[in-house]
Amino acid sequence: MIVMYGASSDIGRRASALLIDQGQRLRVVSRTPLTLDPRADRVTGDIRNASEQCANARFVVSCAHARYTQQLLASVPRSVEAIVCLGSAWRYSKVPNERAEKVREAEAAFLASGRSGVMLHPTMIYGGSQENNISRVLELLKWSPIFPLPGNGRQKVQPIYVDDVADAIASALQKRWIGPTVAPIAGPRPMEFREMVLQIQQALGVRRPLVSLPIAPFVPIFKALNGLGATKVDTNMFLRMREDVEHPVFWMRDALGVVPREFSVGIRQMVDTLNNPGPDRHSHSP
Repeated sequence: MIVMYGASSDIGRRASALLIDQGQRLRVVSRTPLTLDPRADRVTGDIRNASEQCANARFVVSCAHARYTQQLLASVPRSVEAIVCLGSAWRYSKVPNERAEKVREAEAAFLASGRSGVMLHPTMIYGGSQENNISRVLELLKWSPIFPLPGNGRQKVQPIYVDDVADAIASALQKRWIGPTVAPIAGPRPMEFREMVLQIQQALGVRRPLVSLPIAPFVPIFKALNGLGATKVDTNMFLRMREDVEHPVFWMRDALGVVPREFSVGIRQMVDTLNNPGPDRHSHSP
């Protein structure tokens, strides 16, 4: 029996469908009785009741935010063989922000717990219904005559497709973990932000001039817009554009057997899905 928390998230839905497709017995837990995969044992509750929900479980998966990790560790019975949970590659950022700090705290708690399992830190996830990074780029390219590049667009990014994250979760449950492990999961290679935008343009079938703009003015502008309620943009995102995201994927490939798809492939899938809405390959309608 596998028990999954955060099952109502986009990644949770995809991972749960994949696990059931593989023949796994799954119990999905959500705080609200949302429509989830009908093939799973569905329970309304949260991590605070994990001792009851996981009484006969071999494995626990958490697709919930990393800030709930400490509660999870305190509640999950010691009889559970392994825990697989999601963090975020924000954990590696040097930009001071609460989001990264929460993930680092979760990681420290996981490592200190001595529990067997793995915490996966995905880089920028794209292709799902809940991401808002690549989606913003797509929307801007659709209506703007130009595309502003913060900085010179030479900073490195390494986006990972949402289904590759779901595959990594499912694969992690097939591995025997001894003690806690922490590792990043990422797209196949780092690329310049400029290259990423050009590949998105190609997938959309549009061409927009790329205009380099300094990063510094973006931060106070969007702070002011956030204060007025006009936007909800995390201004730390602009500061992080000064950092390169570069993570090797050999561990993901060798330990989990997951080879992440090229961005050119993933972004075409994302655009096709947006243009032709329908069931995702890891989704099932009730």
